[in-house]
Amino acid sequence: MVNKLRRIPVCIWLAMFAILPPAISWAETSLPLLTADKGAPSQQTVTLGRETELIAARTLAFAGTEDSRQIETEKKPTFSPEEGFQSGTWHLGVKSGYGDSHKIFAGRESGVNFAPLFFQIGYTVTDVHGPFPVRGSLEVIFEPTFMFISEPTKTFGEGASILLRYNFVTGTRWVPFFEAGIGILHWNLHIPRDLNSQVNFTIMSGPGVNYFVNDNLAITGQVGLHHISNGGRKSPNVGVNSSMYLLGVSYYF
Repeated sequence: MVNKLRRIPVCIWLAMFAILPPAISWAETSLPLLTADKGAPSQQTVTLGRETELIAARTLAFAGTEDSRQIETEKKPTFSPEEGFQSGTWHLGVKSGYGDSHKIFAGRESGVNFAPLFFQIGYTVTDVHGPFPVRGSLEVIFEPTFMFISEPTKTFGEGASILLRYNFVTGTRWVPFFEAGIGILHWNLHIPRDLNSQVNFTIMSGPGVNYFVNDNLAITGQVGLHHISNGGRKSPNVGVNSSMYLLGVSYYF
């Protein structure tokens, strides 16, 4: 073996010693870089994995927000007069017209004619229920009242009433109703042979209809009977009985 090594020319030995040190130095400097390059994909993978998790978390959070909004929308039904008024529906309205006295429920006509002005604040207290044709919901209405009397003398009155109104469901924008209630009225009218008291009680009832020009705004028409008396506190107490013809507007929300 030694003899064979001795036979290698000296020039080859010199070339080997000249090349070997630079090769070792290159290997020492390149090995860490190669190792780092091999580790780079894993670092990139970790970085991409974290970004993917962040995007997924944001997507889920956004989807959860959309779902919650959709649930809230489903819990709060869209108002639709065709489907009737559900519990919690509010109503603001104003109506006016003409009242003409007559002999109904009294022995004689009082001769009192007036123009009423009613402001209404209503709240639906039940959901739609019942079979057709009585399917509907019940509404409670507070009604401040102003009355301008033209006969037998020109004067005025003011008061307030509490009414119950039943709104019928028709499946259209025509919503008929029937309401009735009691109230109190103060006026400065003296009718010596029929009613001679300033503070009186009222009873009113009658049918009407709302026509919705859009989902919230309605035109209101109504006819009704109106009674004024003092409840027997003073004499005479024949009372004033009238028919009313009313027109107004109402806003539901």
